[in-house]
Amino acid sequence: MVIDTAILLCIFFNEEHSLWAEDQLEKHHSSLRMSTVNLTEVLILLQDRQPQFFEKIREELLSSNLRFVAPTVTQAEKAAEARLQYPLNLGDCFAYALAAEEGCPILTLDKAFLKTDASVVTPY
Repeated sequence: MVIDTAILLCIFFNEEHSLWAEDQLEKHHSSLRMSTVNLTEVLILLQDRQPQFFEKIREELLSSNLRFVAPTVTQAEKAAEARLQYPLNLGDCFAYALAAEEGCPILTLDKAFLKTDASVVTPY
């Protein structure tokens, strides 16, 4: 299962659906992966919004069971196609491309994914 940026931010910032997101991460703990593009988004927003907790959360994140996947050229091409076809931002496009390449669903809170052909797991 590919983790979208919004899932981790929801948990880290204790936003709506954080309990649902935590439950989903636990339920799928053995198959979690994230594009390093999405990791970049998480790290930027953590540093910006919670600088006092950044190092602790960063350490926990990087030592977690998440498998971080660097984008391939094929993923970059798929992400570009997705950006032109769907209402996704750049990070979302790489989550989409990783999920397409690995044949798995996207765990997300972003309703934009509902307008794609991707399999998604969402509370909506």
